[in-house]
Amino acid sequence: MHRVYRKLHNSRGASMLIALLFFLICVTTGTMILTAASASSVKSKDRYSNEQHYLAVASAARLLKAEMGSCTYTVGKTWQTWDTGETNPDTGQPVTESGWKEIEPFITPEDGEGDILTTVYEEINEGTRDPENSENFSVKAENDIPPVHMKMKMERNGDALFVLNSGSYSMNVSFTARTSRVTDYLSYDYKITSWSEGIITKEAES
Repeated sequence: MHRVYRKLHNSRGASMLIALLFFLICVTTGTMILTAASASSVKSKDRYSNEQHYLAVASAARLLKAEMGSCTYTVGKTWQTWDTGETNPDTGQPVTESGWKEIEPFITPEDGEGDILTTVYEEINEGTRDPENSENFSVKAENDIPPVHMKMKMERNGDALFVLNSGSYSMNVSFTARTSRVTDYLSYDYKITSWSEGIITKEAES
């Protein structure tokens, strides 16, 4: 009986229980900290990825806004005089005729022939492309910025819309076409189409 009493009141046994309890508390706390750190790490990674997608879309939108509307497309006619290949029997001089002749459509500046807006507009007006036809593009930077996918739609009058997507972010860049007549009524009669600077609108995050 005395031996049992000593064991129940032995301080070494109590120290062991306290140590085990403290160990369990430490393990539980450590697990909670690791779980929280892991979740925070995932969120940080997702946040960085989202920022990259947003920056890619925003950069592409600003580039389109500033550059796409820099060219003009011109069609029309000029008053021309040409040799008919015949000779006036009375004077012996070549016979000429005059009249309006259609010009070869051109894009200004000349180095802007690859401009997307003017190229598509020219194809629509020449009948080689259906109006309101869509076209897809993809832009990829050399660094780690994710690619941006673009879908372009142009209406018959030349108004165009670019829809840009990367990840869950989307932006629209719209261009309004303006067509004006430039003529002196005597030697030239042109129809010149140009585009306003693009307007960027943000879509809701998907």
